[in-house]
Amino acid sequence: MKALQIFVWLTFLVLAAGCIQLGDQSPSQPRPQTRSTDLTVQAGQAFDRGDFAAAAALYRRYLEQNPQSPRRETVLALAGLSSEHSGQFLSSVNYYQALIDQYPQSAYAGKVLTRIPELLLLAGRPDEALAKSEALSRTQTDSTTRAALKLSSGRALYTLGRFQPALVSFIEAMTGATAATRNEAQRGLEASLYNLNADELNNVFRQYGQNYPGPEAFWHLIRLAAVSGDSVALAERAAYFRSYFPTHPWLGALTALETEPSSQSAQVSGAQYDPKPAASTVALTQKPFLAGDGVPQSFGPIQEGMVKVGAILPLTVDQSSRFAVDILAGLKLALSLLPNKVTVIPLDTAGDPAQAIRLVNESASDPTMVVLVGPLTSRESLAAAQTAQLAGIPLIAISQRLGLNSGRPMVFRLFLTPKHQAEAVARYAVKVNGISRLGIMYPDDSYGQAMLGFYRSEIERLGASLSAAASYDPVSNDFSAAITSLTGGEFIRRADITYQAPVKFEALFIPDSPASISQILPRLAFYDVTKMLFLGTPLWLTDDLATNTGHYLTDSLIPDSYNSLSQRNEAVEFRTLYERANGRPPNQFAAYGYDAGIAIVTALNRGASSRAQIIQALSTFGPFPGATGPFSFDQDGEYTIEPMMLTIKNKKFVIVAEPASSR
Repeated sequence: MKALQIFVWLTFLVLAAGCIQLGDQSPSQPRPQTRSTDLTVQAGQAFDRGDFAAAAALYRRYLEQNPQSPRRETVLALAGLSSEHSGQFLSSVNYYQALIDQYPQSAYAGKVLTRIPELLLLAGRPDEALAKSEALSRTQTDSTTRAALKLSSGRALYTLGRFQPALVSFIEAMTGATAATRNEAQRGLEASLYNLNADELNNVFRQYGQNYPGPEAFWHLIRLAAVSGDSVALAERAAYFRSYFPTHPWLGALTALETEPSSQSAQVSGAQYDPKPAASTVALTQKPFLAGDGVPQSFGPIQEGMVKVGAILPLTVDQSSRFAVDILAGLKLALSLLPNKVTVIPLDTAGDPAQAIRLVNESASDPTMVVLVGPLTSRESLAAAQTAQLAGIPLIAISQRLGLNSGRPMVFRLFLTPKHQAEAVARYAVKVNGISRLGIMYPDDSYGQAMLGFYRSEIERLGASLSAAASYDPVSNDFSAAITSLTGGEFIRRADITYQAPVKFEALFIPDSPASISQILPRLAFYDVTKMLFLGTPLWLTDDLATNTGHYLTDSLIPDSYNSLSQRNEAVEFRTLYERANGRPPNQFAAYGYDAGIAIVTALNRGASSRAQIIQALSTFGPFPGATGPFSFDQDGEYTIEPMMLTIKNKKFVIVAEPASSR
């Protein structure tokens, strides 16, 4: 499924080998002294072949020989990344710290800041890691950055055996965190609970009560009673847990705990926790496209009569750069179907809206640049769309930013947005499954409220009714009030997935993460809401959800943009060509880049040679035979498609319906 569950440090993926391509020298010529420019070329080549230690040494020599180099900022980043990849963690810290100190406004500085405490941990210096993460977190206003630093603090404290303050840091790390940070913080928190004594666990339970991690703290109180052989306390606490937390996911482990407290099935979490962060060990899979100080370069010379397509993407910024590289690879693959006719120009926005504006304006001034593809992140996408409309150059945005293309005839969007997802599951449930009464259970935040609006509007447009809606606090993860509102809370409680209690809806949409879904479904089952058509989003497409909660979801509909299970001819051909060209399977972002290229290829093959003709072709020539399915652009330039639908059978994802054209 989606290979997004493992955090790998790829912030500078596109900064590596060959990024400073300045001239070559024949090996037959004598070279009494290695030139600085040659050092950077050699370092890039070493990085590209995976010899990170050699790359680090060469970048170090360059910095020593050129202390005032205008490329110093970029080379510091490259030296740090090379050192990190080669396991020289303290050297990497020194390079990253120098980058922050000397170039505090650098686009790279904010990216390496959270990595420094992690590297100190990997180097076996938890005291220094704790001091650094705490000092840095006090100066941060960005909630995501602060959450990552608090995660580092928790890991350092745990390594030092200070489990109670570690638990506090892990809790703080969940506020404003990315999904990856939140998941890691949860693992650390539950491991900290495992190491607390009874008094400390009691304090946690009294503080949090029924909210997380109160029930988990109480469960470990039961575990301590079981391990110590205190049968009276064990029985009393187990009865309390069953009474007050009847749908808790650890309930199954409670039975094992009572019968054999040392068994593996009785250990829900904590015993095997390793607080060390992931180290960077992944080599590059694609040569980057930077020259000099990070100025984008073309793939080759522009020949007379050729046209250019600009790939305006965040190639050197945090985690979005890896997706940008995939988009670029997919775009190149599609445009290779027109050999020697199209030149792809990578234009690196670095995630900066101002940079995106500058690049769009520069592209618009080049008459051979017929269309731009990208950007990806929200702020730069809006800036690029506004500028492309004013500058008069077509833009195919690969972004889910709302309102991006509305009222902008120069701008097209190619992305399965949350709006598409909510409308698609509602449409399929009503038109294909014949359901007239639908429900929704959603997080009470901006995302959940938006999904409610999209879902309700489509249901009403189709003449069906939204007969039940309930929200919950996404922070506390207390679903009890929402579930009671939906079910009435008065059913037979058979806990039998073959029986469905009478409720006001025939399908239930839950637009949330697998972590929430895995808690919600067992609690719904407690009230006999089991044989239900559950409607989800692509967030559900994780192996863990299919394995652990899939038995509740044998009746489910999950939309997806691109999936390796697809057997459509276009999808199979794309997958084969992409793997042959790139040595790895494609993901949805590669598919989006490919489909943007297919739309451009179709337009050029049918005679479009100017920007006006490109716009006309994109608006009228669909459906295009894309990897994501047969898609078109509507009158607002919006991506239109009936996406594929998946469900879960025998704890595996299977396709219910392949994508189809909406025209």
